[in-house]
Amino acid sequence: MSCISIYRPGGTALDEPSIIPFPRLRLKAYREDEQSNSTLNRARLLHDNTSCRSCGSCAVDPLELNDADLNSAGRTIPGTATIVAFHCNKCYHEWPARS
Repeated sequence: MSCISIYRPGGTALDEPSIIPFPRLRLKAYREDEQSNSTLNRARLLHDNTSCRSCGSCAVDPLELNDADLNSAGRTIPGTATIVAFHCNKCYHEWPARS
């Protein structure tokens, strides 16, 4: 338990300083909730599909659904849409996303 001492100027020398105990903050055990898990899966999916499976080009774009989260201004939040496939900009090959 941690303590904090409160200084009172003008007090007499006989007064003991008041000590208020505060419970020590405990860090919650790391728990993968749904959001962090989906973010991690998305990052792994993007990393696994950085090059084209047909020609080996690195000019690959993810194809996403139109289900992205919206911010308070009504605009889409990047990185929140569901990735369904990938598209190569060199040979135009497309392949499905596998999680």
